[in-house]
Amino acid sequence: MKTHCQAAHPAEYRHPASLDNDDGFSRRDTLRKPAGPPPAKVRNRSRSGRRLVHFSASSGILARKTLAENMDLSPSLPHRERLPKILPKQRSAAFTLVELLVVISIIAGLVAILFPAVQAAREAARRMTCSNNLKQIGLALHNYHSAHRVLPFGCGPDRDHYVSSIGETTDRRYSAHSQILPYLEQENVYQLIDFRLAPFHPYVNAANEIAEVYAAPTELVVNGKAAVVSLPLFLCPSDLDRLECPWGHNNYRSSNGSGWSGRAGNGMFGQNSRTRFGDVTDGLSNTAMFSERAKGTWNRQQYDLFADLYDLGGVWTEDDFRQVCASLTWEEAMVYKQDIDGGQTWLEGNMNWTRYNHMLPPNRISCKRGITWDGSAMAASSRHPTGVNALLGDGAVRFVSETIDADTWRAVGTISGGEALSEF
Repeated sequence: MKTHCQAAHPAEYRHPASLDNDDGFSRRDTLRKPAGPPPAKVRNRSRSGRRLVHFSASSGILARKTLAENMDLSPSLPHRERLPKILPKQRSAAFTLVELLVVISIIAGLVAILFPAVQAAREAARRMTCSNNLKQIGLALHNYHSAHRVLPFGCGPDRDHYVSSIGETTDRRYSAHSQILPYLEQENVYQLIDFRLAPFHPYVNAANEIAEVYAAPTELVVNGKAAVVSLPLFLCPSDLDRLECPWGHNNYRSSNGSGWSGRAGNGMFGQNSRTRFGDVTDGLSNTAMFSERAKGTWNRQQYDLFADLYDLGGVWTEDDFRQVCASLTWEEAMVYKQDIDGGQTWLEGNMNWTRYNHMLPPNRISCKRGITWDGSAMAASSRHPTGVNALLGDGAVRFVSETIDADTWRAVGTISGGEALSEF
């Protein structure tokens, strides 16, 4: 019986199995070409022009041929005349000048819109941190009162009588801050302080601007190792720090009351005071314990409304002094010599370092008469827009606007003034 292939080509076909027999042919040898014209080739052509597979029916051997893309496959042209198509040149993807300017203007507009919002968000976070610092101080004061049945004094005792001075080496003018350190988890710093001596013994007035002390503060000052410690809890993150003294700086001040005296204040923290919560008949929620004040510039050529303390000198009554200081303009205040060391230390209870009063509303120009012991209007101040944070006797912290009524603010500073307070 003849196979299909034998029927198609009877003369030329030999079975592959017979190629290794006596006739000498091998399967790897080339088959003889059939007589007559070559058989027609069956072409598998893809319209895409990617690959074509064709085969010869006589050989049964597959041959693959890859055609180049973009070739003209028209059957009317001979193969040698088929040329590659030329694609159109693509346009460059670069910006034009007008497009670039439009993009820049859009970005600038977005920055102008978003930058103030970002700054406001950052300030809100800083103000919250400041508020939390005051809350921690308030908690420490309440714990101190629970342990001692009395609040710490705002400034320790000295030997001044009728004539005020910058102090002696035996004056123990320590601040309220130094006494509450154990209740702020600063027991190690507290143990470094020798309360039997002056805060900066053997120097007075924080060894102000004494070069050799600034060069070696921990060796030359008895309490130097404690005094140089910077405590973040005493610093407002919104404020600048331009002070160049080596001591730990301070923003938070204890309230001396509503009067100008640097000694016998009518607030919670006067000099050598022993205030109990029961003495605050105006109500703890209506009486300030602490607030904040911007630190000094340490530069007499630079004027800062919120940080400077201007010396009016002369002889004054308290009411006249308050009115003159309250009416000062920026240009008028610059005529007077100013203190530039505000908040330079948390260790000593100096009026310009760790205390303030309620003579004037927040963020007003501050004044003194000679030295702060003899009279000052030490206003609360801050870098927060439009006001200051204030810690009240009940431990609450409230943001007080700089536009608060002056009489209301003075009433908040007293512990037993009997004033009827409006909302603040």
